[in-house]
Amino acid sequence: MPIEFFSPISGGAIATVIRHTAAEFLQSGHQVSVLTTLDGNPTYSVGTVVKIEYKKSEEFAVLPRVLSRIRGKLNGFDWPCFDYFLRSVVWGVRSLRTEPEVIIIYNDLASSEFLRRVIPRAKIIVWLHNECRTRHNIDRTIQATDLFVVNSGYIREWTIATHGIPRNRFVVALNGVDLKAFRPRDAYRSEKLPVKVLFIGRIDPNKGPDIVADAVATLRREGLQVSLTVAGGLWFYGNGDPSSNPYFRTLRTKMDSAEADYLGHVDRHAIPQIVRMHDVVCVLSRTNEPFGLVVLEAMASGCAVIASRRGGLPEACGDAGILVDERDFRTVCDKLRSLVQERNQLNDRKEESLARAAVQSWSECAKVLETAIKKL
Repeated sequence: MPIEFFSPISGGAIATVIRHTAAEFLQSGHQVSVLTTLDGNPTYSVGTVVKIEYKKSEEFAVLPRVLSRIRGKLNGFDWPCFDYFLRSVVWGVRSLRTEPEVIIIYNDLASSEFLRRVIPRAKIIVWLHNECRTRHNIDRTIQATDLFVVNSGYIREWTIATHGIPRNRFVVALNGVDLKAFRPRDAYRSEKLPVKVLFIGRIDPNKGPDIVADAVATLRREGLQVSLTVAGGLWFYGNGDPSSNPYFRTLRTKMDSAEADYLGHVDRHAIPQIVRMHDVVCVLSRTNEPFGLVVLEAMASGCAVIASRRGGLPEACGDAGILVDERDFRTVCDKLRSLVQERNQLNDRKEESLARAAVQSWSECAKVLETAIKKL
């Protein structure tokens, strides 16, 4: 995607997926190249990184900007100046030493037909990680695409309902977890208090950190020994400006009531250590999450998980997570209270989490995709 960076600092969930599946493909003896825009931050050292460019419309002179807008309308592009971005992608593909046999496109329903023209013999896969809408002619995309991969059954059903892509063109490859990086601390079943609760993710009302803060504050007022850590930036990358964000100001008050420790944005490499030092991770999203990488990362770290029953979160949790309606605050508090008061229940949930994460590694994700590619 134009705004996704293949970086441990500024990269998002898709960069994480690419990093780990690419590593699995390399280990299987394949060659992997990753085409990505750069933002000055280090990139993951996986595969051959090929720089592509994406300029915002204000970076172009008036005439190129106007022409780009016209081409965008004619082709149904979903990003401003996408024609220039696509030109850079085509250049990047052509610059590879060997012609690719498989091209994987992420969260993009417009590029298939254009890359098909450049590399007609390649198998083209569109891997969708979100609810992706498009202005592009979807019939042309379907015709040019060999396989649609999705990270959850929820995204498959949404995409079928929205775009009418035939069901037999899909493969579900659930996201995985890095079991080497995310692992439990030595005494993850310890009886020490307080019970440590974590929210980690983008600071956004859709992610529900305020629900977690209110629940912990409620339990603390009851005299229960429970603490809260909140980790995450205000936008996709970095901290933004907290003083100018109305939601953060409200959340700050709620975090203060819970006596929470706010860490701000955390670089990717530091996340495993933070997660494993906690007992419970809350993923109380108000919107339909496509999957929720944080669920498996928390489980692999030996944490119990309380998650909203939305989108792909139930698939990520399997039978190990505690699913709730995030709008039912009383139930959220009840579930968290049970884990705080009943240590045997908490430890049982932790064991179930570890068992769930053990069968959902990135190796399993890559095997699903590799098997599907061999059948094309």
